[in-house]
This record gives sequence, C-alpha cells and structure tokens, in this order.
Amino acid sequence: MLQKILILIPITLSFFSLLVLSAFSDEIRLHVPILKDSPQLHLYFHELLEKAIKETGHTPKLIPYILPQLRIKDYLDNGKISIYWLVETAERNKKYIPVGGGITNRLIGKRILFIKKGDQHLYDNVKTLDDFRKLNLVGGMGKKWIDAKVWKANNLKYIEHNGIWRSIFLMIPAGRVYNYFSRGINEIIDESKQYPDLDIEKRLIFIYDRDFRFYLSKTGENAGQKYKKVLKLALKNAKKNGIIEDLIIKYWGNDFKTLNYDTRIKIPLITPK
Repeated sequence: MLQKILILIPITLSFFSLLVLSAFSDEIRLHVPILKDSPQLHLYFHELLEKAIKETGHTPKLIPYILPQLRIKDYLDNGKISIYWLVETAERNKKYIPVGGGITNRLIGKRILFIKKGDQHLYDNVKTLDDFRKLNLVGGMGKKWIDAKVWKANNLKYIEHNGIWRSIFLMIPAGRVYNYFSRGINEIIDESKQYPDLDIEKRLIFIYDRDFRFYLSKTGENAGQKYKKVLKLALKNAKKNGIIEDLIIKYWGNDFKTLNYDTRIKIPLITPK
C-alpha cells in the first residue's frame, strides 16, 4: 500500500504542476496606461480588453502605469507598456503592431466643437460645409493631429498649436488665436466638466472616417507583440458578439442623448488617406 502511495505522489505533483503551468500560460499580462490628465478615459479600453480576453478563455492581467499623455507614446516605443489605443494612421500601422480593427465604431471621427461663450449665434445659420467655411473661423489643433490633415483636405482654417495641446482649451475663452476646438463625441462631455468656461456648439457635427484601434509595442521588457494572435481573435469576437456595442452604450450612450446627436446637422468631411 505504501509503495502505491509513493508512486502516486510524483504523478499527483506532476499533474498539479501542469495545471499551474497551464494557468500561467493562459494569463495575458498587459502593461497598460492610465492618462494622468484624463483619469477616466482609459476605462472603456481597459474593460474592452478584459472582457474580450476572458471570452477567449484566457485570464487578463492589466498592469497600469499612470502617465501624462505626452509620455505614453515614448513608453509604447520602448516597450515599457504593451498596448495603447490610438487613432489609426498609416504611419502608426508601420511603427507599431496594429491588432484588430476599429474599436469605438468611429466615435472619434464624429467631431463637435467647443466654442467661446456667447459665440453660438455665429453657427446658427450653418447648414453645409460651405456655410461653415465662409465663417472664416480658425480651429485649434494639436501638432500633427489627424484633425489638422482633415481640416486641410476640406479647405478649413486651422492652426496647429505649438506646445501643450491642452492650452487650446484655455485660449478659446480668452479670445486668443482660436475660435473653436474640435473634439470627439466620446470626449467632449467629460472635458466640458473640466473646462466650464467653454460652450459646446449646439447644432453641428462634423464626420470623418477614422477610429481608434489598439497598437502593440514591438520590443522592450513589456512588449505586447507576443499576444498579437490572441488579441486579434479576442477583438474580432468582441465585435461579432456585441461586446463593443454594449460597452459603447455603457460609456457614451447618455452622451449621445445629452448632445442631441440625432437632431444635429451632419456635415461629412473628406478623409485623407
């Protein structure tokens, strides 16, 4: 009897070792950013990753780094973080590892304007892109933003801001340089709480064809490239199974109502490649 027990012990230990190893290999460890300047912005993207990974049978382990936005790309370049969500561009598709497709149903391409208080009357008669163009107003843009490329392609006036882009929020109420600031429908409500000296323009929404997608870092101690296949499948399933749609409603459904999205005048914009 004792001999049988002694034989079973190493077999049992080996079995449990395999279980532990299997559990460890099923864990997807991603070093992810939390934006110091917008501490709520990550919530949708983190929850999407967690839910999508769980649906594939893996265990997500998100390890957060609180970072200012200006440093996040450096961390992605150097592999200090594994993954980040960015508006898709051809340059980023080469520089990083794109995974999955669009992840917010193009919300970032639905643009609403922050304007100076008392300026709403300037926009009240705008019905077309040409009407808006004739106002001859100047939009503030961050340096090398896709917005700047879109505005240029549509012959709209803009200035790319030198320095910290968030200064644009403060310059519009002061009546300096910029007349308005274009923001995504998924951004503007939260930002309006931070900048109460600005008004949200009430009638218009400008639409171009861009979306966020996830990008993995290629090299570095926390590089995300090894999870490309798993995440590609996870995000594909998240789109197919309605996870993305459900999370968009959870995080931004009320914003659509608050902003009267359905009754706004939709102004399509040419999107440069």
